[in-house]
Order: sequence, then C-alpha cells, then structure tokens
Amino acid sequence: MKTKPILIIAAIVIVAVSAFFLFHKKKTVANSDEITEFLFKFDNGVIAGNADSLMTFFQFDKKSKGLKNLANILAGGKKGDGSKPLTIIKLDIGKAIISIDKNGLVTAKIPITFSYTNLNDKQSVLILKIHKVAANNLKIVQADARQFLTDYTDYETYARNSMHIDNTTYSAITLASFKTADQLKTRYDSVLWFEHIDGKTFYYVIKGKLNKRFYWNLEQKEKETPTYKMGLVNPDLKEIIPTEYDLIHNVGGTIDGLVEVEMNEKKGLYNLNGKNVVVVIYDQIIPLNDDSNLALLRKDDNYFYLKKDTTVTDKIDGFKIADALPKFKNYDNSYSMSGASSKNIMEYNERGNITSLITPPSYLVDLQILNQFINLNNPLRKGGIDGEEVDPGSKNVAIKYNGTESDDKNWFTSVFYSIVDDFWDGRGGLYQKSETKKVLFVDKKQNKILGFEADGFMEDDGEEGEGSFPISTKCSENHIRAIDDTLFEYKTSSAFSDPLSEKDTINEGTYYSYLHIKNGKLETLPNTRIFGCTKYVKMDDSYLDGCFIITNKRQDHVNAELLEYMKNEIYASYGYKFKTDKWTNAFRYRFDRYDGAKNVTVNDSLTDIEKYNINWINSKLSSLKQTTLAAQ
Repeated sequence: MKTKPILIIAAIVIVAVSAFFLFHKKKTVANSDEITEFLFKFDNGVIAGNADSLMTFFQFDKKSKGLKNLANILAGGKKGDGSKPLTIIKLDIGKAIISIDKNGLVTAKIPITFSYTNLNDKQSVLILKIHKVAANNLKIVQADARQFLTDYTDYETYARNSMHIDNTTYSAITLASFKTADQLKTRYDSVLWFEHIDGKTFYYVIKGKLNKRFYWNLEQKEKETPTYKMGLVNPDLKEIIPTEYDLIHNVGGTIDGLVEVEMNEKKGLYNLNGKNVVVVIYDQIIPLNDDSNLALLRKDDNYFYLKKDTTVTDKIDGFKIADALPKFKNYDNSYSMSGASSKNIMEYNERGNITSLITPPSYLVDLQILNQFINLNNPLRKGGIDGEEVDPGSKNVAIKYNGTESDDKNWFTSVFYSIVDDFWDGRGGLYQKSETKKVLFVDKKQNKILGFEADGFMEDDGEEGEGSFPISTKCSENHIRAIDDTLFEYKTSSAFSDPLSEKDTINEGTYYSYLHIKNGKLETLPNTRIFGCTKYVKMDDSYLDGCFIITNKRQDHVNAELLEYMKNEIYASYGYKFKTDKWTNAFRYRFDRYDGAKNVTVNDSLTDIEKYNINWINSKLSSLKQTTLAAQ
C-alpha cells in the first residue's frame, strides 16, 4: 500500500530514468547497527548473484517487472536481449551515507563502482530508502536508481565499444576531439567535455583533481570544497575562460553568444572573446525576451538589467519582479530537448559514454525546473557488437507550460509547468514516460521568484513493454493560495492506492501540500496523510470540491464515505485502535500500525485545528444523512 501524494509508478522507473517509487510510511525506527547489518546482507545478495534473493529485500510487489529488472541488473543476470552483461557492479557499503528523517525513514546513498577488464572504473550511486516494518524486519520501500541506470547503460556500452574500431563508433569530429583533448592534457589535468558549434569544438578543461562523484555532488549541491577548477578553451586552443570556476555551462545555453559560469554559488557571463561581461557576483541570471535587455540580474534584494550591448545598468529603483515575469525566456511556451534537436552537441570526453550533455541555465536549476545535468541521445556516437548495429536508446525531455494564476487580492503569482521525461532503451526494450509537476511562486512581498517540485504523477502510453503501468491521470488540478503570511496551500492531483472499503480503492484524488518560506526558499511541511488539509487548516465547504478516481470511477466531490475516511485518518495518524475491521483494514499499512494500534483514545493528542475539523466533518456527515433520509 502507498500513502501520501505517492507517485504511482511502475517499479521499473526505479531502474529507468526519473521519479521515485514512494511509500513514506511512519514505522518503528531502526538503529544504526540494524541498518548496517541490513545493507551488508543486501550486498551479499548482490555478490551472490541471486536476483530472487535480492527481491526479498524490497517491499514492492514481487511481480513487478521493474523490481525484477533492477534485481537482475544488480545480480549480473542476462539483459533484455539475452546477452550477458560485461559490467561488474560493486557496492561500497562501508562508505554509504546514512540519514534518518523524523518519521524514521532511512536514506542510504550507496557508492557504486562499475568495472571491466582493462578499462577505467566508473563511479555511480544507488539511493535506497528503508523502513523498519516490524521487529528485526527492514524493507526497502523506495529506490532511486536514475543515476545508477544512466551510468550502468553508459558503462556497459563503453565495455562493448572497447571491442570496436573507433571509426565504426564515433563521428570524425568526435575522433578529432578525442585527439585534441589528449594534447590539451599537457596543459591541463583533464578535459571533461567538448562542445561542437558550427563545426568547431570548444573544450571544457580542468585543473586539479576531479572528485569521482563530481556529477553527484553538483546535482545534490553537497557542501564540500572543490578540488578542481574549470575553464574553457576555444577551437584555436586559446583559453577564453580561465580555470577558476566550479561550473561552466553550455556555450550560448543561457544567452546566445555568451557562456554562463558559476563560482561559490555566484553567477556571471563571458563572451566568446574571453571578456568577463558580467562579473561573478550575482545570485540569479534570468534571460529575457525584451527589446532592450538580454537578462535580469539579481544580487541579494537588488535587480539590474544586462543590456543588449552587454553593459549592466545601475540598480533598478522600484523594480517589481512580478511585472518582469512575462518577459522571462520561454515563460509561457512548451518546448522539448533531445539529442537530435539540439543545435549544438556537447559530448563527454569518455569513449564509453554514448550520451550528449546539457548543463541548463542556472536559474532553471535553482528554481527546480530542471536538473543540473541532462543526458540526451548523442547523434554523433553509435554502438555495435561484431558488426551488429544496436539502437543505443533515446531520451526526450519536454517542458510543458500549464498556466498561470494571479489574484490581485494576494501578494503572489504562481506559474505551473510539468516536466515530461521519455526514455527508450533499444537494447532492453524498455519504454518509460514520467511526468513531474513544477511550480514557480512569485512572492511580491519579498520581490523574489521561488520554485519547488510538487507531487506529480507518471503516465504510461499503454504500450506493452517492460514497465508498463497504466494509470488514468484523469484528474489534473493546480492551485495555490495563501492561508496566512507564512503558510501556503498547493492543491494538486496525485495518485494513491489506498483501500476505502472492501470493494473500493482511492486510486487518484485531490492532494494538499502545505508550504512555508524558510531562508528564502519554499519548503514543504511534513505530512503523511492523504487529506493533509485536516492537519494544517480549518476546513470549509471548498474542501468538498475535488476530483477523485474511486475504483476507476470519477467523482468531482467529497462524498460521505470520503468524509468518514478523512476523519478516521486523523485518528489513525495517532495510532487509534478502531472498533471495526473496516477502518482497521483501511489503515493497516499506514502510519505506525504494523504492530497494531493500541490507543483507545487520542483526544489528548489532537490539535485545536484537528478538533475543529472533526466537528466540521461530523456536521457535514449529519447533514448528508438528513438529506438522504428526506430524499427517501
């Protein structure tokens, strides 16, 4: 069973591209010794190469094709095309990073090493979330293998391509770039990437030691002192950006003809002649569609324009960020990115990596619209074994604009997007399409724009294949409102799989997230209920409206049965011992109920808001009952 705004996703997404298989149940908290013992047992299963044994560590449905696929990869079993993998997978449990949240959910970030005879190793990471479901019984309830799968696919191709002659695998410009990159190693410690623009190549160079977890650390924004500095060399092999920066973005990726750089979380811009046109002191660089200005620059609470001639204005007096929002580049457009459609191609300086790379503009990363790195299909590289052409797969990432809400009575504007991630693995016959919801929040009081990733959903195209998991996604709600100066409510549609009765299940429904601004960022308040509104607000009749899919039937209101569920969910969250099997069974796999609820009363635990809402729900149930009797 799943709780909360759970993304109902085929478990294959664990081993595919994006999204989580999420449980978020509050159970008994495991101690460090139990966690370590569990992880080493899991590692022993990987070493033993027994996929069936590995599957017992998970709480997922054992029939899931996705779970079988993940277990099979870890165990070194045959691939989807019947071939035996070349890659050797090693987990470093001793260096796993362990954390435990307030609900007892354990996060284990496990370093992974891929290896193959005579080839350099590649580092990756597998993230497992674990709960203690009963005494001496831990289970994996969530697995994020997005990076793991990408790195595994790349390394497996690397190993297979190592058997090939270069000109059967790489384009001429790629082979020339490999050769030049080797020459540049006399001046730099390494060349990380190269990017082709109009038939000419730029080189991303490094001085210092590149951490093996470079991509992971940047993506997760882990706080550690960089052991490297990055620069950019032009096609004439002249250094146009000095090796002083933590990250250099795609040439022209943020603003045409310019290159965005980052250092100590500050941003700036260079032109292709090597001039630092925007010094690296700004917190945000937002490209604009504007007749006079290229971009909006933010430094602390002050705003500046980058003019078309690349000069920077003085501080803009009386500037209102909400007024500039419609000028943001791609603000109200939907567009997609793929290797085939990319104007320029950035490649890894790794012979075994068949993907191309995008480092999106920093403001899209800061606002949680896009990830720090996006890997797409690379049309300049191909794969094959013994002359047999192999489809290396493809990936497409689309940003969909879903509308804007603005209310003159409120001090904010909200903009809704969804990110659709398509992945097709030619070798494994795997197709996935996942979708997450993103929200921009323009706070007119702070005069800032904030972003967060909302609870989303995954949809399947209905094709049969590994990972098919049909879900209706008929409900699609998006709305933000302010409860008070510090609390905000985001209403959206999410997917669940929770029993409402012996016959009915809540498949999808209206879900409420509650947010507050902390240290200049939006944070989601903790909630383990489907109806989180019962915890944070005093309810009114507006909470009776909503879209729900109950056992595949749609209804656009909260009926008596849902009201009863809503009320009893409050009691269940405090471990109340129900007197009927109906509600005992409804919440059996939620909250802290594995050992059986024991609280005969929870009245002392209820907050004033919860007491109010229980009385309000009772009054609605009474009114519905009287209406039903009158109708009869």
